[in-house]
Amino acid sequence: MRITFFGPPGSGKGTQADRISSCFDLQHISTGMLFREEIESGSELGNRIREIVESGNLVSDEIANEEVFSRIESIDEFLLDGYPRNLSQAKCLDEFLLNTGRPLSGAVSIHIPDEEVIRRLTGRLVCACSNGNGSKNSALSKEGDICPICGQPFVKRSDDILQVMKNRLDHYYNLTRHLETYYENRILKIDGSGTIDQVFERIRKELLAWV
Repeated sequence: MRITFFGPPGSGKGTQADRISSCFDLQHISTGMLFREEIESGSELGNRIREIVESGNLVSDEIANEEVFSRIESIDEFLLDGYPRNLSQAKCLDEFLLNTGRPLSGAVSIHIPDEEVIRRLTGRLVCACSNGNGSKNSALSKEGDICPICGQPFVKRSDDILQVMKNRLDHYYNLTRHLETYYENRILKIDGSGTIDQVFERIRKELLAWV
C-alpha cells in the first residue's frame, strides 16, 4: 500500500500517519520531518527552509519533490505525510511512481473545522520526542516544562502563532484542498473530530479495503 495523508494544520494527520504506518507496516515519510532535519543541519538550504516555514509559507515544489523522491525511490510501501500539497506535486508524484511501476494506492483527507484548528494549535506544545508534532505528553504541561520521555522542554512551534496559522490555512484552502478533486476516485474522507483513538479507528477500518 502506498498512500498520502493530508488535511489542515492541526488536523492530527501527523499523529494518525504515525499510528497507521505502524498498523499497516508502512514506511512513514513526513516532509515536515525531512525539512526539520535539513534546518537542524545548518545548511544553506536548511536556512532557506527555516525562513519559509517561519513565515507560514510553503517550501517550493522543486525542493519538496527532490526530498520526497530521494526517500521513496527504493521503498515499496509507504505513507506520505504532508506531501503532495498541491496539484503540481500530485501530478509529479504520480508520474514518478508510475514510471517505477508502483502507483499510489490513494489519499486520506482528514477534515476538521477552522475553529478546531485554531483551538488545537494555540494549545500545542512540542518536544524532541514528538518530531515536531503536538506531543501527547504535553497535555497537562506548560511551556518550559520538561518532557518525561525525552528530557527536553516543551515549547511552542514557531509556526503556531496566530498570523502564521492563518497563512497556513490560506495556503491549505488555496492549494491542498484541490487535491480532493484530483484524487476523486481514490480518496478516503475522514472526520477528524473526536479522540485520537476514534479517528484512528475510522481510518484503519476504511484502509482495510486497500490492503
